[in-house]
Amino acid sequence: MNAGDVAVVVLLAIGVGSALLGAVGILAARDPYDQLHFTGPATVIGPIAIAGAVLVEEPLSSAGIKAVLVALIMISTGPILLHATARAARVRERG
Repeated sequence: MNAGDVAVVVLLAIGVGSALLGAVGILAARDPYDQLHFTGPATVIGPIAIAGAVLVEEPLSSAGIKAVLVALIMISTGPILLHATARAARVRERG
């Protein structure tokens, strides 16, 4: 196992771990606003780590470019979706 393989395994573990911890946090939180806080790492850390793993494994290939594009889309739309969800929850609570 060379350094590239170790880097891929570590980056994938970070990406999947952030998604799993976010899911556990969502299940543990009681209030919808607290649940929204746990989506942050899954929408920021996860895509960056997984795209990094793909780039280490397949640099400058179509898979690497697609991974970076997907990560950029997730990072840019995550806060927008989070805000829209929080606003919808607030409107539902208060009318």
